[in-house]
Amino acid sequence: MIFKTVRTAATSMCYDRLVNDETVAETGATALFRSELSCALRNGALAGVMVLAVLLFEGAPLWVTAASVVGAVALGTLFHQCILLAGAGVLRVRARWRESGTRSAG
Repeated sequence: MIFKTVRTAATSMCYDRLVNDETVAETGATALFRSELSCALRNGALAGVMVLAVLLFEGAPLWVTAASVVGAVALGTLFHQCILLAGAGVLRVRARWRESGTRSAG
């Protein structure tokens, strides 16, 4: 069950937004970040839960566990937003490249 949840969260990581939304190339970075914030936080929380489970199983001290979980949530959220920004950047470059190609051919 947990593996299905992990796989689903990882594959839906802003992929639908980048593939199915044709306005991503024109959308500003702030608007993209806001629209994907809940997804990013969900992925960060999932990373935190996995770190928590491992550290509790290993018997790590409470302060190490708490700091690691907070770090995992923050880094998981940040990673999601970085992937979103990189994907949107690629789509913008591709859209401009196609646009310049049609202008020079026309």
